Amino acid sequence: MTRKIEAGVFIPTVRSGWIHSRNAPHTPGSYKHALEVTRLAEFLGFDFVLSPQNWRGAQGPHRYWGDTVDSIAAAGALSQATDRIKIWCTAHVSVHKPAAIAKIVASLSEISEGRIGLNVVTGGNYTQLQPLGFWDTLDHDERYDMAEEWVKVIRRYWAEESVTHKGPYFEADGGILSPRPAIRPTIINAGASPRGLRFAIENCDVAFMMAGDDPRFVDSARAAKDMARKLNKPDFKVYGLMTIIPGETEDEAQALLDHFEAGVDLEGLADLARGYEQNTKGFDKLSSSSLSPLGGPKYKSVMPGALVGAYDTLAERIAERVEAADLDGILIIVPDYISHLNQLGTRTLPRLADFGVECRVRGR
Repeated sequence: MTRKIEAGVFIPTVRSGWIHSRNAPHTPGSYKHALEVTRLAEFLGFDFVLSPQNWRGAQGPHRYWGDTVDSIAAAGALSQATDRIKIWCTAHVSVHKPAAIAKIVASLSEISEGRIGLNVVTGGNYTQLQPLGFWDTLDHDERYDMAEEWVKVIRRYWAEESVTHKGPYFEADGGILSPRPAIRPTIINAGASPRGLRFAIENCDVAFMMAGDDPRFVDSARAAKDMARKLNKPDFKVYGLMTIIPGETEDEAQALLDHFEAGVDLEGLADLARGYEQNTKGFDKLSSSSLSPLGGPKYKSVMPGALVGAYDTLAERIAERVEAADLDGILIIVPDYISHLNQLGTRTLPRLADFGVECRVRGR
């Protein structure tokens, strides 16, 4: 029996994408480039794109994420420039009040004709948020308590004529939102700690988990599906976040990764790590996905478990991981979002069906 999945692209609205290296392909962190990538993804048949939200780049020689486009603003423009693909943006709980983000996303839903989604981020990096006044004094689990109330209030604004609410973190007294979304926006989260995962399953539609060449990722994804079943959430979906380093041959792909490693931005990665370490309330509870690829003295240029291989052999490996982890979808990261994405979309992902996994990506 063929497993049907959704496939998406983590689009680079940030400088350098997700390659922490001076040797990374030029990725400007501009709207123009994100638009080109999104249109290509739609053309190839991808189901959705997701953009990150960033407030401060790494302070290293490569200026990783030093240039960025606001995820929410980009979503409105991208939805006008596309016809079918879903556009998922990201918001930090500590930055936008529930009523504000409910209205913004409702407007994006109207603009996109129901193709919008909201990725909820609690925020665990002190130096990303504190300089702009977005930091809070909550610990790790309390931040998810706030996010839980945040999402529930937003859902009420999207569903009810009038909202009155008084909770530990937010209040509303006869709040009105009109028009409300005709199609309820998808809510996404990438929390992988025990508290974060419970938050995602109880309050969101989709959770993103690390996926790739590491058996631990399979165990984590299966544990999430098992928890969803126990919490009576049969429609909850788990998607795998996959970093793919492709090449014409296995050797060429490995050589590309070696090239990135030779230029790994150690100063920038150390700066990012300090931002997490300054989160003194709950640093030990942060998920591995938050800290990747921050590995102390052994910093890496890419996420752990990256799939490195030839275009013609990657399909089987991706399908194996989808089946092993019981994934409902994949979200891919690539070094070059034009040439690599085009080749994967025309040569690799269409061949998933040969190995029992089917997605909409059909290339040309």
